[in-house]
Amino acid sequence: MLTAALGTEPRVADTEAGIRVEADLPTELTEVEHTAVLAALATADHFGHTLTRTTEFVWAEISREATVTTTDFPDAAYRDLLAHTTTCGDCRAGAVCSTAAKLVRAWRETRA
Repeated sequence: MLTAALGTEPRVADTEAGIRVEADLPTELTEVEHTAVLAALATADHFGHTLTRTTEFVWAEISREATVTTTDFPDAAYRDLLAHTTTCGDCRAGAVCSTAAKLVRAWRETRA
């Protein structure tokens, strides 16, 4: 989702605690890009924004503990979300998509 929002490939680190994704931000974000970045970050367990004198990036972390479940449904819900965001024109353009928002909510509810 960050790739679609920003047009660049984020850095991904597989850590003991989970997956961490970092994406550099351009100097200026359009309103559409800003909305898409926020939507992408909202799918993570933890997220934030780092600004230093030399760089600016957003980060998102997905906890391994939070994604461990006893059923396959959370994985199915996540696959549904991914399938939608990779084929939806609005999602790929970084626009607000009500279907993606519903799928994010459904996925989050299955992880609770």
